[in-house]
Amino acid sequence: MKPFRIFIFFVAVIGLLSTIAYFMPEHGIGINGSLRVNFLSFSDLFRDRSTPNAENVERLLAGSTVTEDPESDPVSPEEMYHIRMQTRSGSSNMIPGGREDSGNYSGSNMGAISEEERVREEHDPSQGETSPQGSAGEIPSATESDPESERSSEPVTYREPDRGSDNNMGHREEELFNQASSKIRSANMDSLQRSVYPIHYSEKGAAMLAPFFESLEEMKYGNILRTRILHFGDSQIENDRMTALIRYRLQKNFGGTGSGLVQAIPLYSGSMAYQQEQEGTWLRYTYFRNRDTTILHNTYGVMAAFASVPAPVGDSWPMLHYSFNLARRSGRCDRIKVFMHSYREGADLVFNVNDTITDTIRNLPAGYSVADYRHVGIIKDLRIRFNLPEGGRIYGISFESYTGLQVDNIAMRGSSGLIFSRMDRHHQETMMQELSPSLILLQFGGNVVPYMNARYYRREFEKELAFFKEICPGIPVIVIGPADMSVREKGEFKTYPGLEKIRDALKNATLESGFAFWDLYEAMGGYNSMPSFVHAEPPLASTDYVHFNGLGINLVAEMFYNALMKEYQRFSQSSLP
Repeated sequence: MKPFRIFIFFVAVIGLLSTIAYFMPEHGIGINGSLRVNFLSFSDLFRDRSTPNAENVERLLAGSTVTEDPESDPVSPEEMYHIRMQTRSGSSNMIPGGREDSGNYSGSNMGAISEEERVREEHDPSQGETSPQGSAGEIPSATESDPESERSSEPVTYREPDRGSDNNMGHREEELFNQASSKIRSANMDSLQRSVYPIHYSEKGAAMLAPFFESLEEMKYGNILRTRILHFGDSQIENDRMTALIRYRLQKNFGGTGSGLVQAIPLYSGSMAYQQEQEGTWLRYTYFRNRDTTILHNTYGVMAAFASVPAPVGDSWPMLHYSFNLARRSGRCDRIKVFMHSYREGADLVFNVNDTITDTIRNLPAGYSVADYRHVGIIKDLRIRFNLPEGGRIYGISFESYTGLQVDNIAMRGSSGLIFSRMDRHHQETMMQELSPSLILLQFGGNVVPYMNARYYRREFEKELAFFKEICPGIPVIVIGPADMSVREKGEFKTYPGLEKIRDALKNATLESGFAFWDLYEAMGGYNSMPSFVHAEPPLASTDYVHFNGLGINLVAEMFYNALMKEYQRFSQSSLP
Protein backbone atom coordinates (compact mmCIF):
# COMPACT_ATOMS: atom_id res chain seq x y z
CA MET A 1 0.00 0.00 0.00
CA LYS A 2 2.89 2.36 0.81
CA PRO A 3 4.48 2.10 -2.67
CA PHE A 4 1.11 2.90 -4.20
CA ARG A 5 0.83 6.09 -2.10
CA ILE A 6 4.32 7.13 -3.15
CA PHE A 7 3.32 6.56 -6.77
CA ILE A 8 0.16 8.65 -6.35
CA PHE A 9 2.21 11.42 -4.71
CA PHE A 10 4.66 11.63 -7.63
CA VAL A 11 1.84 11.54 -10.17
CA ALA A 12 0.19 14.47 -8.38
CA VAL A 13 3.45 16.46 -8.33
CA ILE A 14 4.07 15.80 -12.01
CA GLY A 15 0.49 16.78 -12.80
CA LEU A 16 0.85 20.04 -10.86
CA LEU A 17 4.13 20.94 -12.60
CA SER A 18 2.63 20.03 -15.99
CA THR A 19 -0.35 22.30 -15.32
CA ILE A 20 2.01 25.17 -14.43
CA ALA A 21 4.12 24.51 -17.54
CA TYR A 22 1.02 24.49 -19.73
CA PHE A 23 -0.55 27.69 -18.48
CA MET A 24 2.65 29.70 -17.91
CA PRO A 25 5.11 28.60 -20.59
CA GLU A 26 6.33 32.04 -21.57
CA HIS A 27 7.01 34.45 -18.75
CA GLY A 28 6.80 32.51 -15.46
CA ILE A 29 5.61 34.37 -12.37
CA GLY A 30 6.68 37.99 -11.90
CA ILE A 31 7.69 39.26 -8.44
CA ASN A 32 7.59 43.02 -7.70
CA GLY A 33 7.63 43.86 -11.40
CA SER A 34 11.36 43.30 -11.84
CA LEU A 35 12.00 39.66 -10.85
CA ARG A 36 10.57 36.42 -12.21
CA VAL A 37 10.28 32.73 -11.41
CA ASN A 38 10.40 30.67 -14.60
CA PHE A 39 8.96 27.21 -15.15
CA LEU A 40 9.96 24.62 -17.70
CA SER A 41 7.49 24.65 -20.59
CA PHE A 42 6.51 21.86 -22.96
CA SER A 43 8.15 23.76 -25.80
CA ASP A 44 11.40 23.74 -23.82
CA LEU A 45 11.26 19.94 -23.61
CA PHE A 46 11.20 19.50 -27.36
CA ARG A 47 13.48 22.41 -28.38
CA ASP A 48 16.51 21.56 -30.47
CA ARG A 49 19.38 22.51 -28.19
CA SER A 50 22.18 21.43 -30.46
CA THR A 51 25.06 23.87 -30.85
CA PRO A 52 25.53 25.21 -34.38
CA ASN A 53 28.64 23.57 -35.79
CA ALA A 54 31.58 25.38 -37.28
CA GLU A 55 30.23 24.89 -40.80
CA ASN A 56 27.40 27.35 -40.15
CA VAL A 57 29.82 30.06 -39.04
CA GLU A 58 32.17 29.21 -41.90
CA ARG A 59 29.26 29.69 -44.31
CA LEU A 60 28.71 33.18 -42.96
CA LEU A 61 32.40 33.96 -43.28
CA ALA A 62 32.61 32.62 -46.81
CA GLY A 63 29.70 34.84 -47.87
CA SER A 64 31.27 37.92 -46.30
CA THR A 65 34.17 40.20 -47.08
CA VAL A 66 34.37 42.27 -43.89
CA THR A 67 37.69 43.23 -42.27
CA GLU A 68 38.76 44.76 -38.98
CA ASP A 69 39.16 48.17 -40.63
CA PRO A 70 36.03 49.65 -42.23
CA GLU A 71 38.08 51.50 -44.86
CA SER A 72 40.91 49.12 -45.70
CA ASP A 73 42.31 48.71 -49.20
CA PRO A 74 41.48 45.78 -51.46
CA VAL A 75 43.90 42.88 -51.07
CA SER A 76 45.15 40.32 -53.57
CA PRO A 77 45.07 36.57 -52.87
CA GLU A 78 48.79 36.64 -52.15
CA GLU A 79 48.37 39.54 -49.72
CA MET A 80 45.49 37.73 -48.06
CA TYR A 81 47.71 34.70 -47.55
CA HIS A 82 50.33 36.78 -45.75
CA ILE A 83 47.60 38.38 -43.65
CA ARG A 84 46.37 34.91 -42.69
CA MET A 85 49.93 34.00 -41.68
CA GLN A 86 50.03 37.09 -39.47
CA THR A 87 46.66 36.13 -38.02
CA ARG A 88 48.08 32.76 -36.97
CA SER A 89 50.79 34.61 -35.07
CA GLY A 90 48.24 36.90 -33.42
CA SER A 91 48.99 40.16 -35.23
CA SER A 92 45.73 40.60 -37.16
CA ASN A 93 42.30 39.04 -37.77
CA MET A 94 40.96 38.80 -41.31
CA ILE A 95 38.84 36.40 -43.32
CA PRO A 96 38.62 35.70 -47.03
CA GLY A 97 36.08 37.20 -49.39
CA GLY A 98 35.44 39.37 -52.39
CA ARG A 99 32.70 41.20 -54.25
CA GLU A 100 31.80 42.95 -57.41
CA ASP A 101 32.26 46.67 -56.85
CA SER A 102 30.89 49.19 -59.28
CA GLY A 103 32.64 52.12 -57.60
CA ASN A 104 36.01 53.59 -58.50
CA TYR A 105 37.22 54.26 -54.98
CA SER A 106 40.11 52.01 -54.02
CA GLY A 107 41.30 53.14 -50.63
CA SER A 108 44.24 55.27 -49.56
CA ASN A 109 46.85 53.92 -52.00
CA MET A 110 45.91 55.50 -55.30
CA GLY A 111 49.18 55.22 -57.21
CA ALA A 112 50.16 58.58 -58.65
CA ILE A 113 47.08 60.27 -57.19
CA SER A 114 47.97 62.14 -54.02
CA GLU A 115 45.93 61.82 -50.84
CA GLU A 116 44.74 65.41 -51.11
CA GLU A 117 43.61 64.93 -54.73
CA ARG A 118 41.78 61.76 -53.78
CA VAL A 119 40.06 63.41 -50.84
CA ARG A 120 39.03 66.38 -52.95
CA GLU A 121 37.69 64.13 -55.70
CA GLU A 122 35.60 62.08 -53.27
CA HIS A 123 34.53 65.04 -51.18
CA ASP A 124 33.39 67.20 -54.09
CA PRO A 125 29.69 66.62 -54.81
CA SER A 126 30.32 67.52 -58.44
CA GLN A 127 32.36 64.33 -58.74
CA GLY A 128 29.28 62.22 -58.09
CA GLU A 129 29.51 62.00 -54.32
CA THR A 130 25.78 62.38 -53.83
CA SER A 131 24.74 59.79 -56.37
CA PRO A 132 24.73 56.03 -55.78
CA GLN A 133 27.64 54.09 -57.17
CA GLY A 134 25.54 50.98 -57.64
CA SER A 135 22.34 50.44 -59.56
CA ALA A 136 18.99 50.84 -57.85
CA GLY A 137 18.10 47.78 -55.88
CA GLU A 138 21.60 46.31 -55.85
CA ILE A 139 22.72 44.80 -52.57
CA PRO A 140 26.27 46.02 -51.94
CA SER A 141 28.27 43.79 -49.62
CA ALA A 142 30.99 44.44 -47.10
CA THR A 143 34.83 43.67 -46.88
CA GLU A 144 36.32 41.88 -43.83
CA SER A 145 36.44 43.50 -40.40
CA ASP A 146 36.52 47.13 -41.39
CA PRO A 147 33.04 48.61 -41.84
CA GLU A 148 34.55 51.04 -44.33
CA SER A 149 36.66 48.63 -46.33
CA GLU A 150 36.68 48.29 -50.11
CA ARG A 151 36.81 45.24 -52.33
CA SER A 152 38.33 44.38 -55.65
CA SER A 153 36.17 42.87 -58.38
CA GLU A 154 38.01 39.53 -58.25
CA PRO A 155 37.15 36.92 -55.60
CA VAL A 156 39.74 36.98 -52.84
CA THR A 157 40.94 33.62 -51.60
CA TYR A 158 43.33 32.52 -48.92
CA ARG A 159 45.80 29.76 -48.36
CA GLU A 160 45.85 27.58 -45.29
CA PRO A 161 49.34 26.83 -43.97
CA ASP A 162 50.74 23.36 -43.71
CA ARG A 163 50.57 22.93 -39.92
CA GLY A 164 53.32 20.33 -40.05
CA SER A 165 55.79 22.61 -41.79
CA ASP A 166 57.64 25.75 -40.87
CA ASN A 167 55.37 27.83 -43.13
CA ASN A 168 58.02 28.17 -45.85
CA MET A 169 56.75 28.28 -49.42
CA GLY A 170 56.64 24.77 -50.93
CA HIS A 171 54.69 22.39 -53.20
CA ARG A 172 52.51 21.14 -50.36
CA GLU A 173 51.50 24.67 -49.44
CA GLU A 174 50.76 25.53 -53.07
CA GLU A 175 48.48 22.49 -53.22
CA LEU A 176 46.68 23.58 -50.05
CA PHE A 177 46.40 27.10 -51.40
CA ASN A 178 44.74 25.89 -54.59
CA GLN A 179 42.37 23.63 -52.66
CA ALA A 180 41.34 26.48 -50.35
CA SER A 181 40.91 28.83 -53.29
CA SER A 182 38.43 26.48 -54.93
CA LYS A 183 36.32 26.24 -51.74
CA ILE A 184 36.00 29.90 -50.80
CA ARG A 185 32.78 31.46 -52.05
CA SER A 186 33.00 35.07 -53.22
CA ALA A 187 30.45 37.57 -51.94
CA ASN A 188 28.02 38.62 -54.64
CA MET A 189 24.42 39.73 -54.73
CA ASP A 190 22.93 36.29 -55.32
CA SER A 191 24.85 34.53 -52.54
CA LEU A 192 24.19 37.36 -50.09
CA GLN A 193 20.48 37.34 -50.87
CA ARG A 194 20.32 33.65 -50.07
CA SER A 195 21.93 34.20 -46.67
CA VAL A 196 20.03 37.36 -45.69
CA TYR A 197 18.01 37.02 -42.50
CA PRO A 198 14.84 39.05 -43.13
CA ILE A 199 13.36 41.99 -41.27
CA HIS A 200 10.03 41.18 -39.58
CA TYR A 201 7.07 43.55 -39.87
CA SER A 202 3.76 44.25 -38.22
CA GLU A 203 0.48 44.01 -40.09
CA LYS A 204 1.50 47.15 -41.99
CA GLY A 205 4.18 45.12 -43.73
CA ALA A 206 7.30 46.49 -45.39
CA ALA A 207 5.40 49.65 -46.36
CA MET A 208 6.34 51.12 -42.97
CA LEU A 209 9.90 51.59 -44.30
CA ALA A 210 8.68 53.47 -47.38
CA PRO A 211 9.38 56.95 -45.91
CA PHE A 212 13.05 56.07 -45.42
CA PHE A 213 13.44 54.50 -48.85
CA GLU A 214 11.64 57.43 -50.43
CA SER A 215 14.15 59.80 -48.80
CA LEU A 216 16.99 57.77 -50.33
CA GLU A 217 15.33 58.02 -53.73
CA GLU A 218 14.67 61.73 -53.36
CA MET A 219 18.27 62.33 -52.34
CA LYS A 220 19.55 60.18 -55.17
CA TYR A 221 17.71 62.30 -57.74
CA GLY A 222 18.61 65.61 -56.10
CA ASN A 223 15.15 66.49 -54.82
CA ILE A 224 16.44 66.68 -51.24
CA LEU A 225 19.98 67.36 -50.05
CA ARG A 226 20.30 65.09 -47.05
CA THR A 227 18.73 62.55 -44.73
CA ARG A 228 19.71 60.87 -41.47
CA ILE A 229 19.62 57.65 -39.44
CA LEU A 230 19.86 57.62 -35.63
CA HIS A 231 21.32 54.39 -34.25
CA PHE A 232 20.69 54.02 -30.50
CA GLY A 233 22.02 51.02 -28.61
CA ASP A 234 23.83 49.54 -25.63
CA SER A 235 27.46 48.44 -25.32
CA GLN A 236 27.26 46.26 -28.44
CA ILE A 237 27.49 49.45 -30.54
CA GLU A 238 29.74 51.62 -28.38
CA ASN A 239 32.67 53.40 -30.01
CA ASP A 240 30.92 53.29 -33.41
CA ARG A 241 30.80 49.49 -33.52
CA MET A 242 28.23 48.16 -35.99
CA THR A 243 27.16 51.70 -36.93
CA ALA A 244 30.45 52.33 -38.74
CA LEU A 245 29.88 49.61 -41.33
CA ILE A 246 26.24 50.55 -41.86
CA ARG A 247 27.23 54.21 -42.28
CA TYR A 248 30.05 53.50 -44.67
CA ARG A 249 28.05 51.23 -46.95
CA LEU A 250 25.13 53.66 -47.12
CA GLN A 251 27.33 56.72 -47.65
CA LYS A 252 29.30 54.86 -50.29
CA ASN A 253 26.12 54.15 -52.25
CA PHE A 254 23.98 57.20 -51.48
CA GLY A 255 26.51 59.95 -50.75
CA GLY A 256 27.69 61.70 -47.65
CA THR A 257 30.74 61.79 -45.38
CA GLY A 258 31.44 62.38 -41.70
CA SER A 259 30.87 60.51 -38.46
CA GLY A 260 27.69 62.37 -37.45
CA LEU A 261 26.81 63.10 -33.82
CA VAL A 262 29.55 62.69 -31.21
CA GLN A 263 29.89 63.71 -27.59
CA ALA A 264 31.94 66.83 -26.86
CA ILE A 265 33.79 64.82 -24.23
CA PRO A 266 34.01 61.27 -25.60
CA LEU A 267 32.31 58.50 -23.68
CA TYR A 268 34.55 55.95 -25.37
CA SER A 269 38.08 56.34 -26.68
CA GLY A 270 39.54 55.15 -29.95
CA SER A 271 37.73 57.00 -32.75
CA MET A 272 39.22 56.14 -36.14
CA ALA A 273 37.78 59.33 -37.69
CA TYR A 274 39.68 61.88 -35.59
CA GLN A 275 41.89 62.53 -32.61
CA GLN A 276 40.68 64.93 -29.94
CA GLU A 277 42.20 67.15 -27.25
CA GLN A 278 40.56 69.73 -25.02
CA GLU A 279 41.54 72.70 -22.91
CA GLY A 280 39.65 73.80 -19.82
CA THR A 281 37.81 71.98 -17.05
CA TRP A 282 35.18 69.97 -18.89
CA LEU A 283 32.80 67.56 -17.16
CA ARG A 284 30.61 64.86 -18.68
CA TYR A 285 27.22 63.67 -17.38
CA THR A 286 25.03 60.79 -18.57
CA TYR A 287 21.41 59.93 -17.89
CA PHE A 288 22.04 56.22 -18.36
CA ARG A 289 23.97 53.94 -16.06
CA ASN A 290 25.65 55.92 -13.22
CA ARG A 291 23.61 59.11 -13.16
CA ASP A 292 25.00 62.02 -11.11
CA THR A 293 22.37 62.82 -8.48
CA THR A 294 23.62 66.42 -8.19
CA ILE A 295 22.08 67.12 -11.61
CA LEU A 296 18.50 68.06 -10.76
CA HIS A 297 17.18 68.53 -14.30
CA ASN A 298 16.51 65.84 -16.93
CA THR A 299 17.58 67.80 -20.02
CA TYR A 300 20.26 65.57 -21.52
CA GLY A 301 19.44 65.70 -25.25
CA VAL A 302 18.87 62.79 -27.61
CA MET A 303 22.28 61.32 -26.75
CA ALA A 304 21.23 61.10 -23.06
CA ALA A 305 24.48 62.83 -22.12
CA PHE A 306 26.00 66.30 -22.12
CA ALA A 307 29.33 68.01 -21.48
CA SER A 308 29.47 70.89 -19.03
CA VAL A 309 31.29 73.86 -20.61
CA PRO A 310 33.28 75.97 -18.15
CA ALA A 311 33.05 79.75 -18.24
CA PRO A 312 36.06 81.54 -19.80
CA VAL A 313 38.82 82.74 -17.50
CA GLY A 314 40.10 86.08 -18.80
CA ASP A 315 41.28 85.61 -22.38
CA SER A 316 41.45 81.83 -21.95
CA TRP A 317 38.43 80.16 -23.55
CA PRO A 318 37.62 76.45 -23.28
CA MET A 319 38.63 74.71 -26.50
CA LEU A 320 38.05 71.43 -28.34
CA HIS A 321 40.73 70.42 -30.85
CA TYR A 322 40.13 67.82 -33.58
CA SER A 323 42.63 66.35 -36.04
CA PHE A 324 40.68 64.51 -38.72
CA ASN A 325 41.81 61.37 -40.49
CA LEU A 326 41.18 62.34 -44.11
CA ALA A 327 41.96 58.82 -45.31
CA ARG A 328 38.64 57.75 -43.84
CA ARG A 329 35.25 58.69 -45.15
CA SER A 330 34.04 59.21 -41.59
CA GLY A 331 36.93 61.64 -41.06
CA ARG A 332 35.87 64.07 -43.80
CA CYS A 333 33.30 66.79 -43.19
CA ASP A 334 32.44 70.28 -44.38
CA ARG A 335 29.72 71.09 -41.86
CA ILE A 336 29.88 71.24 -38.07
CA LYS A 337 26.77 71.59 -35.94
CA VAL A 338 27.04 72.24 -32.20
CA PHE A 339 23.94 71.46 -30.13
CA MET A 340 24.32 73.59 -27.03
CA HIS A 341 22.79 75.47 -24.11
CA SER A 342 24.21 78.76 -22.84
CA TYR A 343 23.33 79.88 -19.33
CA ARG A 344 23.40 83.50 -20.50
CA GLU A 345 22.88 85.30 -23.80
CA GLY A 346 25.81 86.69 -25.77
CA ALA A 347 27.71 83.44 -26.27
CA ASP A 348 30.34 83.21 -29.04
CA LEU A 349 31.85 80.22 -30.82
CA VAL A 350 35.10 80.62 -32.76
CA PHE A 351 35.97 78.05 -35.46
CA ASN A 352 39.64 77.88 -36.49
CA VAL A 353 40.20 75.63 -39.50
CA ASN A 354 43.58 74.35 -40.65
CA ASP A 355 45.31 77.09 -38.59
CA THR A 356 44.44 79.63 -41.29
CA ILE A 357 40.69 80.30 -41.45
CA THR A 358 38.79 81.69 -38.50
CA ASP A 359 35.07 82.31 -38.34
CA THR A 360 32.97 83.39 -35.38
CA ILE A 361 29.31 82.76 -34.63
CA ARG A 362 28.34 85.60 -32.29
CA ASN A 363 25.63 86.54 -29.82
CA LEU A 364 23.97 83.16 -29.42
CA PRO A 365 20.88 83.31 -27.20
CA ALA A 366 20.50 81.99 -23.69
CA GLY A 367 19.06 78.50 -23.52
CA TYR A 368 19.10 75.88 -26.27
CA SER A 369 20.51 76.75 -29.69
CA VAL A 370 22.37 75.16 -32.62
CA ALA A 371 25.56 76.71 -33.99
CA ASP A 372 25.84 75.71 -37.66
CA TYR A 373 29.26 76.22 -39.32
CA ARG A 374 29.84 75.38 -42.99
CA HIS A 375 33.24 75.28 -44.64
CA VAL A 376 34.25 75.24 -48.29
CA GLY A 377 37.09 72.78 -48.71
CA ILE A 378 38.77 70.13 -46.60
CA ILE A 379 38.86 70.35 -42.82
CA LYS A 380 42.00 68.63 -41.57
CA ASP A 381 42.48 70.51 -38.29
CA LEU A 382 39.69 72.14 -36.28
CA ARG A 383 39.68 74.15 -33.07
CA ILE A 384 36.38 75.27 -31.53
CA ARG A 385 36.67 77.89 -28.79
CA PHE A 386 33.71 78.54 -26.52
CA ASN A 387 32.93 81.91 -24.96
CA LEU A 388 29.87 81.12 -22.87
CA PRO A 389 29.74 83.96 -20.31
CA GLU A 390 28.52 81.78 -17.44
CA GLY A 391 29.20 78.38 -18.96
CA GLY A 392 26.69 75.98 -20.44
CA ARG A 393 26.13 72.51 -21.88
CA ILE A 394 27.02 70.76 -25.13
CA TYR A 395 24.52 68.03 -26.07
CA GLY A 396 26.50 66.88 -29.09
CA ILE A 397 28.64 67.94 -32.04
CA SER A 398 27.89 66.66 -35.53
CA PHE A 399 30.64 66.26 -38.13
CA GLU A 400 28.84 65.87 -41.43
CA SER A 401 28.69 66.76 -45.09
CA TYR A 402 26.31 69.37 -46.40
CA THR A 403 24.74 66.80 -48.71
CA GLY A 404 24.19 63.08 -48.38
CA LEU A 405 23.36 60.61 -45.63
CA GLN A 406 24.38 60.81 -41.97
CA VAL A 407 24.31 57.85 -39.58
CA ASP A 408 24.74 58.70 -35.89
CA ASN A 409 26.11 56.24 -33.33
CA ILE A 410 24.45 56.87 -29.94
CA ALA A 411 25.72 54.22 -27.55
CA MET A 412 24.48 53.92 -23.96
CA ARG A 413 26.51 51.37 -22.06
CA GLY A 414 24.44 49.41 -19.54
CA SER A 415 21.15 50.85 -20.80
CA SER A 416 17.97 48.84 -21.32
CA GLY A 417 16.53 51.47 -23.66
CA LEU A 418 13.88 52.56 -21.14
CA ILE A 419 15.15 56.11 -20.52
CA PHE A 420 13.94 58.21 -23.46
CA SER A 421 10.47 58.95 -22.12
CA ARG A 422 11.94 59.90 -18.74
CA MET A 423 14.05 62.76 -20.08
CA ASP A 424 12.82 66.23 -21.02
CA ARG A 425 10.27 65.65 -23.76
CA HIS A 426 10.22 69.16 -25.25
CA HIS A 427 14.00 69.31 -25.52
CA GLN A 428 14.25 65.92 -27.23
CA GLU A 429 11.48 66.82 -29.64
CA THR A 430 13.19 70.12 -30.52
CA MET A 431 16.54 68.40 -31.09
CA MET A 432 14.87 65.68 -33.17
CA GLN A 433 13.31 68.32 -35.41
CA GLU A 434 16.75 69.80 -36.02
CA LEU A 435 18.27 66.40 -36.76
CA SER A 436 15.30 65.38 -38.94
CA PRO A 437 15.92 61.60 -39.12
CA SER A 438 14.20 59.41 -41.69
CA LEU A 439 14.97 56.15 -39.84
CA ILE A 440 15.61 55.22 -36.20
CA LEU A 441 17.41 52.05 -35.10
CA LEU A 442 17.03 50.82 -31.50
CA GLN A 443 19.38 48.04 -30.39
CA PHE A 444 18.76 47.04 -26.78
CA GLY A 445 17.85 44.05 -24.62
CA GLY A 446 21.16 42.45 -23.70
CA ASN A 447 21.49 44.27 -20.39
CA VAL A 448 18.14 43.09 -19.03
CA VAL A 449 18.48 39.40 -19.90
CA PRO A 450 19.80 38.20 -16.52
CA TYR A 451 17.71 40.51 -14.36
CA MET A 452 14.35 41.72 -15.69
CA ASN A 453 10.94 40.14 -16.08
CA ALA A 454 10.11 39.79 -19.79
CA ARG A 455 6.47 40.86 -19.37
CA TYR A 456 7.52 43.99 -17.49
CA TYR A 457 10.19 44.78 -20.11
CA ARG A 458 7.69 44.41 -22.93
CA ARG A 459 5.26 46.78 -21.27
CA GLU A 460 7.92 49.40 -20.56
CA PHE A 461 9.51 49.15 -24.01
CA GLU A 462 6.11 49.71 -25.61
CA LYS A 463 6.03 53.04 -23.75
CA GLU A 464 9.37 54.01 -25.30
CA LEU A 465 8.15 53.12 -28.78
CA ALA A 466 5.02 55.20 -28.19
CA PHE A 467 7.29 58.08 -27.14
CA PHE A 468 9.20 57.90 -30.44
CA LYS A 469 5.90 57.82 -32.31
CA GLU A 470 4.90 61.06 -30.60
CA ILE A 471 8.12 63.06 -31.00
CA CYS A 472 8.98 61.66 -34.47
CA PRO A 473 5.60 61.12 -36.14
CA GLY A 474 5.75 59.12 -39.33
CA ILE A 475 9.39 58.09 -38.87
CA PRO A 476 9.95 54.30 -39.13
CA VAL A 477 11.74 52.44 -36.34
CA ILE A 478 13.64 49.16 -36.66
CA VAL A 479 14.39 47.39 -33.38
CA ILE A 480 17.44 45.13 -33.49
CA GLY A 481 17.13 42.35 -30.95
CA PRO A 482 19.88 41.14 -28.60
CA ALA A 483 22.63 38.80 -29.72
CA ASP A 484 23.09 35.38 -28.22
CA MET A 485 24.76 35.54 -24.79
CA SER A 486 26.26 32.62 -22.92
CA VAL A 487 26.57 31.71 -19.25
CA ARG A 488 28.70 28.90 -17.88
CA GLU A 489 26.71 25.90 -16.63
CA LYS A 490 28.52 22.78 -15.42
CA GLY A 491 31.63 23.72 -17.36
CA GLU A 492 29.80 24.54 -20.60
CA PHE A 493 28.72 27.87 -22.06
CA LYS A 494 25.02 27.92 -22.87
CA THR A 495 22.53 30.59 -23.88
CA TYR A 496 21.18 32.62 -20.94
CA PRO A 497 17.89 30.99 -19.85
CA GLY A 498 15.85 34.19 -20.16
CA LEU A 499 17.30 35.53 -23.41
CA GLU A 500 14.63 34.19 -25.74
CA LYS A 501 11.86 35.56 -23.52
CA ILE A 502 13.44 39.04 -23.60
CA ARG A 503 13.87 38.74 -27.37
CA ASP A 504 10.21 37.77 -27.70
CA ALA A 505 9.18 40.68 -25.47
CA LEU A 506 11.05 43.13 -27.69
CA LYS A 507 9.71 41.58 -30.86
CA ASN A 508 6.09 41.54 -29.72
CA ALA A 509 6.27 45.11 -28.39
CA THR A 510 7.81 46.27 -31.67
CA LEU A 511 5.36 44.57 -34.02
CA GLU A 512 2.32 45.57 -31.97
CA SER A 513 3.58 49.17 -32.11
CA GLY A 514 3.60 49.03 -35.91
CA PHE A 515 7.39 49.00 -36.32
CA ALA A 516 9.92 46.49 -37.70
CA PHE A 517 12.13 43.96 -35.92
CA TRP A 518 15.42 42.36 -36.98
CA ASP A 519 16.29 39.28 -34.93
CA LEU A 520 20.07 39.32 -34.40
CA TYR A 521 19.82 36.26 -32.15
CA GLU A 522 18.32 34.10 -34.90
CA ALA A 523 20.43 35.72 -37.62
CA MET A 524 23.63 34.53 -35.93
CA GLY A 525 22.28 31.00 -35.44
CA GLY A 526 19.93 31.07 -32.46
CA TYR A 527 20.42 28.95 -29.36
CA ASN A 528 24.07 28.41 -28.32
CA SER A 529 25.42 30.23 -31.37
CA MET A 530 27.74 32.55 -29.41
CA PRO A 531 30.29 29.79 -28.61
CA SER A 532 30.63 29.18 -32.35
CA PHE A 533 31.54 32.85 -32.79
CA VAL A 534 34.02 32.78 -29.88
CA HIS A 535 35.80 29.67 -31.16
CA ALA A 536 35.70 30.55 -34.86
CA GLU A 537 38.99 30.89 -36.74
CA PRO A 538 39.62 33.78 -36.65
CA PRO A 539 37.52 34.54 -33.52
CA LEU A 540 34.36 36.60 -34.00
CA ALA A 541 33.52 37.31 -30.34
CA SER A 542 35.33 37.93 -27.08
CA THR A 543 35.77 35.34 -24.37
CA ASP A 544 33.13 37.01 -22.20
CA TYR A 545 30.67 35.19 -24.53
CA VAL A 546 28.59 38.38 -24.69
CA HIS A 547 30.30 40.91 -26.98
CA PHE A 548 31.49 40.54 -30.55
CA ASN A 549 35.02 41.53 -31.43
CA GLY A 550 35.78 43.91 -34.30
CA LEU A 551 35.49 41.26 -36.98
CA GLY A 552 32.32 39.72 -35.56
CA ILE A 553 30.46 42.99 -35.07
CA ASN A 554 31.19 43.96 -38.66
CA LEU A 555 29.96 40.58 -39.85
CA VAL A 556 26.57 40.96 -38.13
CA ALA A 557 26.43 44.63 -39.18
CA GLU A 558 26.85 43.50 -42.76
CA MET A 559 24.05 40.98 -42.27
CA PHE A 560 21.71 43.74 -41.09
CA TYR A 561 22.83 46.06 -43.88
CA ASN A 562 22.11 43.39 -46.49
CA ALA A 563 18.67 42.78 -44.98
CA LEU A 564 17.93 46.51 -45.19
CA MET A 565 19.20 46.75 -48.77
CA LYS A 566 17.14 43.74 -49.78
CA GLU A 567 14.05 45.64 -48.63
CA TYR A 568 15.24 48.70 -50.54
CA GLN A 569 15.66 46.53 -53.61
CA ARG A 570 12.06 45.36 -53.33
CA PHE A 571 10.90 48.94 -52.82
CA SER A 572 12.80 50.13 -55.89
CA GLN A 573 11.42 47.34 -58.04
CA SER A 574 7.86 47.90 -56.87
CA SER A 575 8.10 51.64 -57.60
CA LEU A 576 9.23 51.13 -61.21
CA PRO A 577 6.64 52.24 -63.77
